[in-house]
Amino acid sequence: MTSLTKVYRRKTKKELNYARTEDIFEELRVLEKQKGWTIFENLKVLKDRGADSFSFTKDTPYEYFYGRITEEVVILRLKTKKGETEFRLPLAELL
Repeated sequence: MTSLTKVYRRKTKKELNYARTEDIFEELRVLEKQKGWTIFENLKVLKDRGADSFSFTKDTPYEYFYGRITEEVVILRLKTKKGETEFRLPLAELL
């Protein structure tokens, strides 16, 4: 069974789409490789409850990546000067 997760993309208006969880993980792998950020290592820390949140920031060009854990999901946000994208991944789906 394929599970879906919500994907929010904000520019001047809020837009809601859906994506397969596997596709979100693939996007995160690409982002991790491109930016040199340790996204999956930090997701493991969140899942193990070693921290409540993490973030990466880059000034030029402006990029901000933030992860936070709740009772049921991990919320991930990527902000750039082009807009903001939010992913919500169920804890059960984390690697």
